[in-house]
Amino acid sequence: MITKTHKTFEEQVEILESRGCYIDNKTFALQVLSHINYYRFSSYFLPFKRYDNSDNYIEGTTFRKVYNNYLFDKKLRNLLSSVIEDIEVTIKTKIAYFHSKKFGPLGYLDKENYNNLFDAELLETTINKHKERHKNNPIIIHHQEKYNSNFPLWVIIEFFDFSETSKMYSQLDIQLQKAVARSLNTNRTCLKSWLYCLTHLRNCCAHYARIYNSKMISIPATPNNKPITFDKTIFCYILVIKEIIGETDSWQDFYSSLTNLLNEFKEDIELNRMGFPHNWMIYL
Repeated sequence: MITKTHKTFEEQVEILESRGCYIDNKTFALQVLSHINYYRFSSYFLPFKRYDNSDNYIEGTTFRKVYNNYLFDKKLRNLLSSVIEDIEVTIKTKIAYFHSKKFGPLGYLDKENYNNLFDAELLETTINKHKERHKNNPIIIHHQEKYNSNFPLWVIIEFFDFSETSKMYSQLDIQLQKAVARSLNTNRTCLKSWLYCLTHLRNCCAHYARIYNSKMISIPATPNNKPITFDKTIFCYILVIKEIIGETDSWQDFYSSLTNLLNEFKEDIELNRMGFPHNWMIYL
């Protein structure tokens, strides 16, 4: 079996130096590499690689600059996670409200109350999974003992993750999809696409995947009359976030934190690697 050999932290430092990375403080570099897997950390060297198909880095590459790229990415993920949480809570609220208003608190269990994409077996599996996983939760116990395990949609949906919530939206009947989307000042085609995209982004953040200098999984739908066509860049995903939450306090907090973060690391990052145009502020 052919595989790479184990390298000590000291050897990892030597490899980086041999490829042209300037390290002004080896003690600091060793400390970083002893806490951040070399394989994870090395992905932040990608923007600094030469274009000659070698593993060498361009002139001026420093360990601290690459480490600052890593720190920026970490802080960006945390920032995105917070605002995506707000979106997830909002979408759950909208689905539960409009569906229960039309079909009643237990109407979500009836396959007739969905479109032809509805997977009844998947929903049942999802519900049972959460009942078992959270069996010691007072909310689960209360509804099992007092309501014979009948969980209104607005209760059970709170245990769904973002992916499960997104799937439920895509399976709602068309009129309900329109109602939810309309309440967010968009259309159902865009919202369905956006929730799918943000589910992926949320998972990237939750599993500490690299966001900086990385493409997302899918192109979100571009709403009508937009001066920019959405693509797989994180900038366009941020535009999606703004489209969903609108000019709210949540957006203003996010925007303020984002601009502060970009200013903090302006000497170390390149905005174009995240799809930011030169006039990005007019879009956000």
